[in-house]
Amino acid sequence: KMNVTRKIDLIVVHCSDSDVKAHDDISVIKEWHLQRGFLDVGYHFFINKNGDIQTGRQLNKAGSHCKGYNAHSVGICLSGRNYFSEQQFNSAALLIDMLIHFLDLSITDIVRHCELNPAKTCPNFSMIEILNRIYSS
Repeated sequence: KMNVTRKIDLIVVHCSDSDVKAHDDISVIKEWHLQRGFLDVGYHFFINKNGDIQTGRQLNKAGSHCKGYNAHSVGICLSGRNYFSEQQFNSAALLIDMLIHFLDLSITDIVRHCELNPAKTCPNFSMIEILNRIYSS
């Protein structure tokens, strides 16, 4: 079990809503979030087009990524809007699989942002892309 002091029972998957190459880094997302008045980047993890997993907020700190669910969730954001790479899905599967084990969660504790906020389309892809990779590993 990870040394996490807050109760986490949900993993929320997001997209950055941009396929612009210059936006393919967590530092850009952090800047956007700071401009909106956030204290830090809202996500705990960001996965760029190359599949690199970049860390955002510490897991012990609540994120700012899903209204009403931040206190007890982990936010993972994949860079993109309409295009996501195989490397991203592979890295997301690896990260989520690790989090499930370390936080003692199950596959049913992974949700897309749009499932908690029906006004959103985020993350613009099916969780099948990630779940298939977790089950086949």
